[in-house]
Amino acid sequence: MRTSKLVRLAASLLTVATLAAPIALAPATASAEVPKVRKLAMVDMQRVLNETKAGKAARKKLESSSKSKQAKFDKKREKLETEAAKLGSLSGAKLAAAQEQLQRDSMELQQMLMALEQELATQQQKLLETMYTNSQGIVETMAKEKGLDLVLVRDPMTVIYVKEGLDITSEVVSQYDKKYK
Repeated sequence: MRTSKLVRLAASLLTVATLAAPIALAPATASAEVPKVRKLAMVDMQRVLNETKAGKAARKKLESSSKSKQAKFDKKREKLETEAAKLGSLSGAKLAAAQEQLQRDSMELQQMLMALEQELATQQQKLLETMYTNSQGIVETMAKEKGLDLVLVRDPMTVIYVKEGLDITSEVVSQYDKKYK
């Protein structure tokens, strides 16, 4: 029995050695050379969103839309609260029917809130996509004009320090305002 374990161990080692041999004998592959970055810049996209005329206008539009949707929701919620307050004066079958209706209205109100939140999120996402797409075109043009090799998005979670002069956000905001009125 001990001999069969040794035979299996030897066979396993031979298999591993056979499989590893081509890897050990294979020529080293040439690694791709990383191009040197000579000139780079940073853009703070949050500032672009907050400081451009288009960004400010879009934010006002979102806030207005949000307020009108909130007003509709609040009106419906107040009606529901009024109906709930009336439950104390009811009894029997009327109470049961009113509670049932209140439950349906409450579920409808929750669905309305979720739909409103989804609608606002969709509007905001469209705004962000448009602003980012427009900014990319502006940054690409600026990068070519300035001979930049790399432009990074400045974000406090990923970029801790930027040497003065590398941040081109103000120029991007200015160009954005000129191009997208």
